[in-house]
Amino acid sequence: MSSQLPTDLNDAKQTLEIVWNQHGDQLRRRARTRLRQYGLTGQTESMDICNDVMADLARRGPRPTTPDEILAYILRAIDNQVLDTFRKLASQCRDFRRNEAAPVEELRISAEMTTPSQISIRREIMESVRASLPAEEVLAVDMMLENRDWHEIGDAIGMKPDAARMKVRRAIERIREQMARQTVDE
Repeated sequence: MSSQLPTDLNDAKQTLEIVWNQHGDQLRRRARTRLRQYGLTGQTESMDICNDVMADLARRGPRPTTPDEILAYILRAIDNQVLDTFRKLASQCRDFRRNEAAPVEELRISAEMTTPSQISIRREIMESVRASLPAEEVLAVDMMLENRDWHEIGDAIGMKPDAARMKVRRAIERIREQMARQTVDE
């Protein structure tokens, strides 16, 4: 991953932007590979790891002076971020490698729902959410809630994994906005 960047850039953020534009795909691939190695593919996204590393580096300003040193630093930081995530989950005694898919209706919401009326309300909300989305997005959101892999979700709706992730994220944002508008209107 040799860099063709000029070494006389003074602005740290501009340097980071150039590094990301030239090597972002490779950095994300590195994060995805490390996540797979530690069995964390369902726990966090490679883009989230890269965003955290780049944001941290932008806040502090790159200590390395040359673009190649910055790139090497980012690669080490990605590895460390994944390792920290692994250690955090392991310290919580979570068996994150054995996630099983559950039907969406059985997933817990923040409060335990034990009464028939609470269960009924939840079903109504889920039906309302599903009715407000196109069939393709309903399938993608349901698969995401079942803790399916983005590759699997992408294959099911005929998209690349990153495009499927963005489609789900945008669908969830639209649902949140609709719910916020409904709350304000009431």
